[in-house]
Amino acid sequence: MSLSSGLHVYFQLVAKRVTPSRLAHKPALSTSYFLDLDFLKIRLFDKAVPRTCHNFSELCSHNQGFGYARSEIDHVVRGFGLFGGDIVERVQAQQPHDEPSKGLAWDGKVESFKKPQYLPMTHPRPGLCGRSVYGNRMDDTVYEDETYFEDESHNIPHSRPGLLTMASHGPHTNNSRFLVLTAPAPWLDSKHVVFGEVTHGLDTVLEIDEICGSQSGHPRHQIEIVQCGVVGEEDKLPPPLSLQELNFREPEDLLAYTKQPIYIE
Repeated sequence: MSLSSGLHVYFQLVAKRVTPSRLAHKPALSTSYFLDLDFLKIRLFDKAVPRTCHNFSELCSHNQGFGYARSEIDHVVRGFGLFGGDIVERVQAQQPHDEPSKGLAWDGKVESFKKPQYLPMTHPRPGLCGRSVYGNRMDDTVYEDETYFEDESHNIPHSRPGLLTMASHGPHTNNSRFLVLTAPAPWLDSKHVVFGEVTHGLDTVLEIDEICGSQSGHPRHQIEIVQCGVVGEEDKLPPPLSLQELNFREPEDLLAYTKQPIYIE
């Protein structure tokens, strides 16, 4: 049985530095992009898990006004995988002290990934979280913008590098958070939904794991998804954004640039 109808999406990944700016007309923190890390082309298993793949492709295309462009690969655990998908700004920076943890914390130990409640679901910088395109909020959701949808299937095993799986923190808590595996992770089977695989750029994923990864999960270099979308019928990737374009565009202009129809069909 085929897992995919041929639906592919793409990410362009670029490494960046964020440093204090000395210029009065610039923001307090200045971003400079210094290394183009190539495109990732991802085949989605839309025949096996159509609802999960629809959520991911919509977030890649920004059809609903929000998505992955300009977000970061916020955790890189060496020998395990790359985490991304924190796309929603929160009003609250932390959970109220009288609220119990809902499994969003992570103790920094790779062994704890065997317990899905300890997957690193939040960015080390407070104020960001995941969001699905379905808009379903759980009754115990602490933050207003946190939206989830149900698990579809656990039939596809976490058997090889390059697979994408939903980085949920419990049953039926899928949103925009995802994990790209850099090694088999069988302990995630029956707990997380595998929905795609990297078909172009796996060498880049493994390079990021080696160069940027750490045991704590905090990446040694910041990696940003500078553009993303759905691959068209001609099966061609868009022109890459150059480092010069990235360094001289305002963030709002760059986000609009990633949404032009010429690049996303």
